[in-house]
Amino acid sequence: MLNQYVKEGVLELHPEKLPTILQLKYKSIPDATKVLGDVSRIRETFVGFQRWLYG
Repeated sequence: MLNQYVKEGVLELHPEKLPTILQLKYKSIPDATKVLGDVSRIRETFVGFQRWLYG
C-alpha cells in the first residue's frame, strides 16, 4: 500500500478507498474485522495513520 502511495500520492490513502484496500488484503470486510477489530476501529486506525504520516 505504501508503495502505491509513493506512486499515486495522497489520494491513494483517501478514506473512500478503505473498503477496497481491506478487500484486497483480507478478501472480505468480515475477514478484515476478524484480524483488525470492528469497522470503526479500522477506520480510526486508518485515519490516525494518516495523521502520523502527514504530521
